[in-house]
Parts: sequence; structure tokens; C-alpha cells
Amino acid sequence: MQEYAGPGACTHCHSEIAASQQKTPMFQAARRARDSAVPQPGHDLKFSDDAYNYFLSRAPDAVTFSVKSKTDSVSANVNWAFGVSESSQTYVLRQGDSFLESRLSYYQSLAGLDITFGHNAAPPATISQALGKTVENETMRRCFLCHSTASTVSGKFDPEHAILGVTCEACHGPGLQHVTAMQNNPDQHASPTVLNPEKLAPVDSVDFCGACHRTPVDVVLEMPRHMGISSVRLQPYRLERSLCWGGRGDPRITCIACHDPHKPLVRDSASYDTACLKCHAQLGHTQTANMAPACPTGTQDCASCHMPKYEIPWVHATYTDHFIRIVRPGSTFRE
Repeated sequence: MQEYAGPGACTHCHSEIAASQQKTPMFQAARRARDSAVPQPGHDLKFSDDAYNYFLSRAPDAVTFSVKSKTDSVSANVNWAFGVSESSQTYVLRQGDSFLESRLSYYQSLAGLDITFGHNAAPPATISQALGKTVENETMRRCFLCHSTASTVSGKFDPEHAILGVTCEACHGPGLQHVTAMQNNPDQHASPTVLNPEKLAPVDSVDFCGACHRTPVDVVLEMPRHMGISSVRLQPYRLERSLCWGGRGDPRITCIACHDPHKPLVRDSASYDTACLKCHAQLGHTQTANMAPACPTGTQDCASCHMPKYEIPWVHATYTDHFIRIVRPGSTFRE
């Protein structure tokens, strides 16, 4: 941790960017459970299946996950909440040296609990298993890498001292050297002391974001070949399937060409028309080598036709498909 300055150190020179980034889902990607907005005090969240009753409760200084059957009960404090409460949250419990992923997650669209994505819907065989399933330390280390900052330093995984959420140094690298250099000589150009992902080549840029959001390589090595509609959650993988991506990518359609990681996600699809028209000629304009043909249908709300939204029922959310293509009315999801 000695190499890290913490997000507060960045505010001295980058106050506007830092303030905006704190409103993003990335910054809120993980919290201590006691610091999460869910559940509200005095409003326990409840869920039941054929074998157990589940409760997520808030005490003054802790959040507790409890399971009861007709003959037994078990409970444990929740250590971390992964995800943004405005969409969904999954909970991580620590028992000794072991980590548990909670069997239930909170879904904003339900305003309640349901089975965590990837868990079996059938009731577990034992009440202790109903709390959650054990996650190997290496897998949990990767979870923290994408939901926190500085959870692994010099090869040592230390989630207790991680900076929770994806903060400045998660993308720009350890910043203490940069902060010190700028304090000692504010007029110098100190860019070599910190990474600027904006300078990456297109493939490297999308792979950089894909380190957490998943690249085609991740899909090949770690995931089922056919994931069905669940693959829509893997934006870099879907983006690189697009015909306009080409073989080496295009800087006009990288992740950061459309999404500013320092600002909250823009959900109005029409606001991305300007980005689309950087690649596509408009009607009446001559097509060039660097411009794709004009869309014969229109130049407004392009993403609504070429990047449709799909609901994934088991995560109770709708995602924009980043596989850019012509989608005919009534056509089904294309893997």
C-alpha cells in the first residue's frame, strides 16, 4: 500500500474529475456492508424457498445474513457488498480464511432478494450452505481486483486494507510517485509516473477495460462456448465481434470513445449519435475511406436499432448489446 496515495490525494489537482468519478458505478463497485445503503435500518430483506427462510438485517454497526429452517438457524456478519445498490448487490462473507459468496443478492428492480447469478436455484442440502458457497482465494482475489483498488500489492492479497471501489489508481496505477513529483515541482510534466489509458492503441484500450468487463480471450479460456443471452453482459467481447471493429480495432469505437470513465453512465441512447456519426457518413455526404456508408433509415437514436437492449431474467436487469450490427425487427438474440 506504500505506493498508493489514495483517491483523496488526486482531488488537489483534479478536483472536478475526482468529484465526478465518485458518482460512477465503478467508484461504488464495492463497499463495506455496513456502509451500503441496503438494507435500510428497520427494514429487513426477506426471501424464502422450499427449505429455508432468509433475512438480511442491519444492526447499528453491521449487516447480518441469517437463514432459518424448521429445526435450525445460522447467521453471519456480511463483510463486503459488491455492486451498486441502484442495480444489484452481492454479498461476501469471511469465515476464518474462507470467503463465501452469498446465495442471495439484492436486485433493485425487485426491491428485494433473489438467487445470486450462478447459484443453483434448488435449496442447498445443508443450512450452512444456504448462507453461500465457498469461493477459492484466487477467484476472490480476482473479484476484488475488479471491485476495489490495491487489494493485491506486491503479490499479496489483502482485502481488509483494500481501497474499496474502482478509484483513480485502479486504472492509472499507484499514484504516490506521481503525487510526490507534482508536489515537489508543480510545473513539470509528470506523465511518466502514472498510466494514461487514453494513450493505448484500440485493441489494448478495449482489452484494458476488458480486464474486468471480459475480452474474447476471457470467453475462450474461462467461460462456456455458448453462454446465450448472458454474454450480453460482456461488453468488450461483444464489441469486438462487431464488423466495424475490424482486425485491429478503431479508436472511434473503443470503450472510452463512447463512455467517459470519470462520469456517470449516460443511459439515453440518443446521446451517443455523435459517436456513431464519427464513423458513418450522413445522407448527402460523400463516403470516404474512413467513413462507413450512411444509414438509409436515419441519423437519430442509432443505438436503439444497432445496439438493442436485452433482458437477462436471472439477473433481473436489461443490458445494451455492444455487438454493433443490423438487427432486423423481430429477430432473436445473436450469440
